[in-house]
Amino acid sequence: MKKKHQCSICSKETEKGLYLLQVFICESCEAEMIQTSTDDPKYDYFVKQMSKAHKSMIPS
Repeated sequence: MKKKHQCSICSKETEKGLYLLQVFICESCEAEMIQTSTDDPKYDYFVKQMSKAHKSMIPS
């Protein structure tokens, strides 16, 4: 059985996805991020989620 990981964008647990700077992103969010243009309001959401996830990885 493969290990499930929690997506840093949508918080769903899945086996499929990738790690980017130690932040896990599921395949669904990855595909949506790639297709979202920079003028789409959802783009800002993705940027904020990635920033928040990355900051949580940095020790205080």
